[in-house]
Amino acid sequence: MSKLPFEKICILGPGLLGGSIAMAVHQHMPECELRIWARRQQPLDFVRECGITEHTYTDAREAARGADLIILATPIGAFEELSRYILSAVAKEAIITDIGSVKAYVHRTTGAMLTSRGRCFIGSHPMAGAETPGIENAFADLIKGATVALTNPHGAPEAKLQQLAAFWEALGTSTYVMDPANHDRTVARISHCPHILAALCARGATLGQEPMEDLQRLAASGFRDTTRVCSGGANMWADILWENDVAVRSALHDCVNDLHHLIDLLETQDKEGVRQWLIAAKNARETIREIDN
Repeated sequence: MSKLPFEKICILGPGLLGGSIAMAVHQHMPECELRIWARRQQPLDFVRECGITEHTYTDAREAARGADLIILATPIGAFEELSRYILSAVAKEAIITDIGSVKAYVHRTTGAMLTSRGRCFIGSHPMAGAETPGIENAFADLIKGATVALTNPHGAPEAKLQQLAAFWEALGTSTYVMDPANHDRTVARISHCPHILAALCARGATLGQEPMEDLQRLAASGFRDTTRVCSGGANMWADILWENDVAVRSALHDCVNDLHHLIDLLETQDKEGVRQWLIAAKNARETIREIDN
């Protein structure tokens, strides 16, 4: 077997994350043949100008032909249609994966379709991103140090799962195998719900009667850092919340209940209760993030 996990890698959709993965492949696996497809010529021109690869395509079927790893990096809603289009060009031994942040929906639709047609589909979700979209904002180290969740409910062979894990780990990430439903419940609480709450903080700042000039002059690093992620693309995030709505609604109901609890503590002048609420929040954050220490 080659020292490379894959010799021909195809990335369908060079946006921020897909483009960053392409740059990481170019950096860490320069010997492999990297193929990139986009609907528009502009991002492909950028790819070639940056020297990432000369193998660029506006026909996804031609990009996928002969590749041993195909990465779906478009919006999740386009996965199934795109997979149907490239199917005839996908080699039987190839692995198809995705980088979507919702997994149960992807496996229920795209994964089930590909598996029923004899193709190997394993889900991937690199826990990395930024609020600035597009390949022009991509960089190779975006995924460095990230965890990549792998989901395999269709029972792809263990050797295929390990091959895909080896690919992600060669790019400087760690991998973590999860059940798709558990993945979606987890990201609803540590990714999707925080995005909503960041948006709520930004919206909430304008819901009162305070003059905009006052808000602008006094907004500092706390406001900037808390609300940063809500600058991400609204179309993409609307799709994410729609596709993971059950888990997101459950997380939001818990947040609303906890917020009502804090309001009750303030209304009853329970200062010690407020202090304990804040201590519990601090402890929760430190416990979740202790893997970094």
